[in-house]
Amino acid sequence: MTDYRFKIGIDLQMTGLPFAEALALAEELGAAYGWFGDLHWAINGEITDPVVDEIGERAARHGVSLFMIGAGGAFSKLHLADLQLETLQDHPAFQEDFNRLTQTMQAARRIGVDSVLAYTFAWPGEYTAGKPTWPMRWLTRGGVIADVDMEKLVKVFSLVAEQAEQHNIDVVLGNLPWHYTNTTRHCRDLVERVGSRRIKIMWHPSDNRTAGESDSATAGFINVRPYLHSLHVKDLRVIDGLKLKFEYCPIGEGDVDYPTVLRNLRDHRCDAVIAVATHFLPPSGSGADAMRINFANLKPLINLVEAGG
Repeated sequence: MTDYRFKIGIDLQMTGLPFAEALALAEELGAAYGWFGDLHWAINGEITDPVVDEIGERAARHGVSLFMIGAGGAFSKLHLADLQLETLQDHPAFQEDFNRLTQTMQAARRIGVDSVLAYTFAWPGEYTAGKPTWPMRWLTRGGVIADVDMEKLVKVFSLVAEQAEQHNIDVVLGNLPWHYTNTTRHCRDLVERVGSRRIKIMWHPSDNRTAGESDSATAGFINVRPYLHSLHVKDLRVIDGLKLKFEYCPIGEGDVDYPTVLRNLRDHRCDAVIAVATHFLPPSGSGADAMRINFANLKPLINLVEAGG
C-alpha cells in the first residue's frame, strides 16, 4: 500500500445533463473535482457576477471543487492557415476567441478557479475540406508543423500568457487530435518555446493514440510531466489509423494503457486531476450512464495502483 492518492474528477458537461444535475452525478460517483467547457453551458444566459458566483456556490454544495473552466472552445475551430503571422491579432475570429478566453479568466478567478482551457487551432482544412492533412499526420505520428505555423502558435500563446499573468491564472492547452498540439511532443515543444510558467498541459492519452502516438503512456508521459496539469480520460479502439477509423469505448476496453499511465502518475507523485470523460454511448443512449460505466471501470484500476500494483 502506498500513501499516494489519485485526484479523481469529472467532465461535467460530458454527462449530457444540465449543470445542477451533473454536479449531483459527480457527488454520486465520488468525483471531488470537476470542470466544464463553456460558461454558457453552466449559466444559460448572460454572464454576470452574481450568476458566476452561483456556479461556485452550486459546486461547493455538492462537494465538487472546480479545477478548470473551458473558454467555450477558444481557438478550437479556427484554422491556423487562415491567420497571417504579422496580423493574426487583428483577425475578427481570433479576437472573438481571445476575448472569450479573457472573459473566462475573469470569471474563473472570481470563483477561485485557477485554470482555464484553450485549444491550439485546427490543421489545414480540418473542418472545411475533409481533413486533407490527416494521412500525413498519422504516418508521421502527429504531423510536421511548419516553421511559420510554429511562429504563429508561439505568438498567440505569448499573448495569451500575458493575459494569464495579468489575471493570475494558468492556461491549459488541450491535446486533441484535430489541433496542432495533437501529441505530447507537439505540446511540450510549444510550451517550451513560449517559455511561460502560466502555460500547462491537459494530457489526452486516448487522443494521442488517435493521432498515431502509440507510446503516449510511456514516452508521452515523459514529455508532458514537467507541465502536466490534468488528464482527459476516455478510451477507444483504433481500427484503421490512416483512414481515421476508430471507435470510442468504455475505459479499460480500448487501446489506451491506463495501468501504465496510472503507475507513472503514482511513481512520480503527480499532482494532476484525472478528469473522466465519455464519448461512447451505452445502449441506454445516456451520457450519465456512460459516465457511471467509466467510473466503475476506472476505480478498480486506481485501487490496484494505489495498493502498489
